[in-house]
Amino acid sequence: MHTFTKALAALTLGAITIYHLSRKKKTIQLPAGESTYFLPEKKGACQDAIPVYYFRPATWTEEQPVFIAFPGYTRNAKGFAKRLEELAVKYNMLIACPEFSTKKYPGACCYQEGNMSDADDTTGHIQERKDWNFDTVDRLVLAIRKRTHAKGKVLLFGHSAGGQFMHRYSLFSRNCTADAILCANAGWFTMPDRTIFFPYGMKDLPVTDKDLTRAFARPVTMLMGSLDISRKKPFRDTPEADAQGLNRMERCTHYFHSCQKKAQELHVPFRWQLQVVEDTAHEGGKMAEGAMKLFCEEPLDDTVGM
Repeated sequence: MHTFTKALAALTLGAITIYHLSRKKKTIQLPAGESTYFLPEKKGACQDAIPVYYFRPATWTEEQPVFIAFPGYTRNAKGFAKRLEELAVKYNMLIACPEFSTKKYPGACCYQEGNMSDADDTTGHIQERKDWNFDTVDRLVLAIRKRTHAKGKVLLFGHSAGGQFMHRYSLFSRNCTADAILCANAGWFTMPDRTIFFPYGMKDLPVTDKDLTRAFARPVTMLMGSLDISRKKPFRDTPEADAQGLNRMERCTHYFHSCQKKAQELHVPFRWQLQVVEDTAHEGGKMAEGAMKLFCEEPLDDTVGM
């Protein structure tokens, strides 16, 4: 009997040890500094996983914001994450930059236009809604929350082509779980106009007034650089794009007020904001800092967390 009791005690102790080890394993935090994670993703032109480049300041805790940044025309997520490291330390935000490679998402239609059409102009055919890329963003948000154990705000930020992607995500996604969407220096827009063909408008899109109502209620901020007025390529200068304005400032202002007017027509709330980052041209780093400032009143000393 004594031997049986000792054996039972040993088994119990072993079970308790395994339980605590498993709990400890689940709470392991993302390491400070740079790291990379590959998110499995079946959507796209190939089966490649999506690389996500992280940077965690040493001072960051699970209660602090997570800043998910979508890069511009070059899609260089690794380089963009590197450029944001000093800002991450200054504003104590964890950075995550997903890479939508040209191999997996070829052409503007597959990245900034969300794979809503099979061409990047009005000649394309609208894809089935299940093939649009916006639920990929939702899976990224969930995976990043899980990996970082984030309890604070999750902010989606896109610059240039990434800003285009984010403005279409904010307008057409169905299951956004982020706490804010920040669309910076997008070159041109999909207007809330059913008389204009996609990608410049919503004609023939399977989008209802209920979808727009949900979109206008989201915490969206349209960000403009006050000096972003150049028409240098890859700025789109088609007649359809120029109808929205002759530079990014004009186009963003026109898009914002068009959405605001549409919300008024639908008699629904409009939660979006329009913000200007002063003395800034088409500069992803400065625009990112402008976005971070909206959620961080007191930046840390530059040397903290390095």
